[in-house]
Amino acid sequence: MTCRSMVLRICLAGAAASSLLIASAASVTGVIAGRTLAGVFAACVPVAQPGATDILSGNQTALGLSRVSAAAQLGIVVGPVVSAIFQGRFAAMGLPSALCLPAVFVAAAVFALGVLAQMAFIEKRPLRIGATDEAMKPQMEEASEHGVGMAQPVLRTITIVIGWTAILSNSIYGLFAPRFLGFQQPQLSATYSVAAILMVTTQLVFPRLVAKTGEHRACSLGILASGVGIGCLALIHCQPLHTVFYMLNRAGAAVADTSTATLVARSSCSKEARSRNLALLTSTRAAARIVTPLLSGKMFEWSCSSVMAPGALPFVAAACCAVAVAPLPVLLLRAEQRAHQSSQP
Repeated sequence: MTCRSMVLRICLAGAAASSLLIASAASVTGVIAGRTLAGVFAACVPVAQPGATDILSGNQTALGLSRVSAAAQLGIVVGPVVSAIFQGRFAAMGLPSALCLPAVFVAAAVFALGVLAQMAFIEKRPLRIGATDEAMKPQMEEASEHGVGMAQPVLRTITIVIGWTAILSNSIYGLFAPRFLGFQQPQLSATYSVAAILMVTTQLVFPRLVAKTGEHRACSLGILASGVGIGCLALIHCQPLHTVFYMLNRAGAAVADTSTATLVARSSCSKEARSRNLALLTSTRAAARIVTPLLSGKMFEWSCSSVMAPGALPFVAAACCAVAVAPLPVLLLRAEQRAHQSSQP
């Protein structure tokens, strides 16, 4: 059993345990404990990312990472619908209404345990660094000597900015839209659902975008689209233009997130380095999402009394940061090209 397989199994067991804890909770404290446990064992996606890159050749990295991201986003879209269907089924079976929702969490635990059992029967094949990885090693070592070694810090900076736009387009937008656009909960929920579906679709077409533009340019385009979308939605309230900019932000963020992970994998010279760098990227994004909600909340409060653009300050600030970092992937590409040319005899 590989270490990665062991981590995935532990995460699945932890997910099942957290669902069972929430299902049996008799107070808010129990629910919070269950959600905390779920967060502790929420490492499946960052572990699956390097796993996907290990079993694919170098030119298929974008495809593998986009499929992992699409699956994660699809869970966000399908999960609430499946939960509602299960609650209805349990009620139709005569289960008391107070037990229908806990029963859904029990079903989720059973599903996680089923996947865990399935993993035990999957044929285990050793993962090894392919010829593409070995061929990339000298190139990446030479690139590091010419400044491309800064790729990882640059890419982590990008993921902080994109993570900030994600916080704004979810939690802070949930304050902005009702207050300044008059959104009710159905409108807000519909906006979130359509955006999630759009992000899944974007992930599915992402490999084609990379095939036409390359990972670096796709990343720059995604960052720029996310920044323009998040800034304009706070300044333009008329429909349907406002919603168009919101969707542009979410689609751009999907492209930027996946292409950033692809570049992290591309600029790692070994399987071990790739796993470590992808994990650090996820940790950086998670850390940013602890700080940016507090910063965004304060900025939102400060700007609510503004006459010209009430509530827009955090959105515009994030947009400026996104526009500022958008050229960085293209600059990394040029650095790689210079490094490659200098290494030629």
